[in-house]
Amino acid sequence: MTFQLVYYSQQDPQWKQDILGFGDPGDTIGYVGCALTSVAMLLSGHGYVETPKTLNKKLQAVGGFASAAIRWGSVSQVYSQISLKSSISCNNADAPLGLIDASIAAGQPVIVMIDNNPAADLWTHWVLLYAKEGNDYLMLDPYPYQTDVNKKTYFMPRYSKGNTLQRTILHVIIYECFTAGGGIATPAGSSTSGSSSSTGTPQTPPITVPVTSGRSTARVKADVAWGLNIRSTIDTSSMANVVASVPAGTELTLMEDDGVSKIGAVNQWVRVRDAQGREGFAAAWYLEKGKIVAPAPAPAPTPGPVNEAPASTTSTPAPVSAPEVQRISVIVKSAGAKVYKTASVKSEVLSKEKSGARLVVVEAASAAEAKIGKAGKWLTVKGTNNKRGYVDGGLVKKG
Repeated sequence: MTFQLVYYSQQDPQWKQDILGFGDPGDTIGYVGCALTSVAMLLSGHGYVETPKTLNKKLQAVGGFASAAIRWGSVSQVYSQISLKSSISCNNADAPLGLIDASIAAGQPVIVMIDNNPAADLWTHWVLLYAKEGNDYLMLDPYPYQTDVNKKTYFMPRYSKGNTLQRTILHVIIYECFTAGGGIATPAGSSTSGSSSSTGTPQTPPITVPVTSGRSTARVKADVAWGLNIRSTIDTSSMANVVASVPAGTELTLMEDDGVSKIGAVNQWVRVRDAQGREGFAAAWYLEKGKIVAPAPAPAPTPGPVNEAPASTTSTPAPVSAPEVQRISVIVKSAGAKVYKTASVKSEVLSKEKSGARLVVVEAASAAEAKIGKAGKWLTVKGTNNKRGYVDGGLVKKG
């Protein structure tokens, strides 16, 4: 279906005083609800009508917040037709405009973060981009700016602060709606291609993602000795969404046309299918490029993400046993250490480890040895609470 522009303001009196997620009393939707409101506009545009108020309640019910911060992947727990495809931090790199353009061209608007503070400190704000015009995007801004969807609102005049487009965008969230495909309805009946911006600059043609006659594959890296989980969503907080676990060396078919570009990239997830027809998301940083295979008949349909049975039930195949490997441990230095959900200090803290705590390293010893004691090098470990995450190598020593 065609994406329809739906506008919501986080400042709407119907929900502006509601507490966002599980935040403190001052964390209201009106104050810090721009990300939630952007997601509500995206869902509603795809036909799954939600206001910031109703979406806030539904995400609360599935644990979709860390305090007042939205867990992007939890949207799939509310709507199985919506999958988190990419979450890309651009604080220290140019924004991936090609990915943004390709998503918009496919009828999938993109949520991006910018710095809304003219001073030195970072003040994050999220908006929804839905069309490209010249070197600019059209947007829906949840903070009251231009509430009439029949008029064009440009991204750069308000948020660039003298930066290029690549450096204005600081984080990119791309969702894939499996029922989309009819393009995006833009103001005054214009389309997302073939028009000109108000400045007279010809619009950059949308990027077309090539479709090959066969499917590319990816191989689970040899040092992933513990096996790689394939999940119905990219949420790693539990094992309930694991649909399969495959050993090192397994060849997986990539189910995305641009999947090859993600292989090996940290914090990227790619949709894959194994030889038994089990389909889901795999962590791209544990994969290496495979080969092109000839098209094969589609296997019997598997359950959608929301109806996916927990890994412990008989309907889910048992994990494949991983080969025996050498395990090493590290000891937390005197300063203590935090174990993070991803290899970033901006991600969720899974545990706070005290000086002297022993952590089991869950990556190949050959790769881990070079990181121990090295600041800025991320080690994959199991914390004292048995949760698997990342610790800065400079905060630990050999055990």
